[in-house]
Amino acid sequence: MWTRNRLVVAAIAVLLVSWVAPSFAQQAVPKAEVATGELVRVDTSAKTISIRAEGGNAMVFAYTDATKVTGGENVAGLASMAGTSVSVHYTKQGQNNVASEIEVRKKAS
Repeated sequence: MWTRNRLVVAAIAVLLVSWVAPSFAQQAVPKAEVATGELVRVDTSAKTISIRAEGGNAMVFAYTDATKVTGGENVAGLASMAGTSVSVHYTKQGQNNVASEIEVRKKAS
């Protein structure tokens, strides 16, 4: 009888873990998003960039040394490119938008 009870408890424990664990895993991975708009400002001391997103909404993104820049040299090099069209790949981390990649979109000649 003792063995049967232990098996039942173990089976219930396995079911609970298999049901709860995926929900924790989904919460742990922030969803990647993309915002496209016009570069407004780069603040290298605060490590932020600001864009005017499509629709006119202002958005601010924090960046790190790991933030990838395509179509430009680096984030600091974007400081002189106000008005340029950019796409920012980012994740929400608390109240902050953290950029993982910034795509500079060159204007057609």
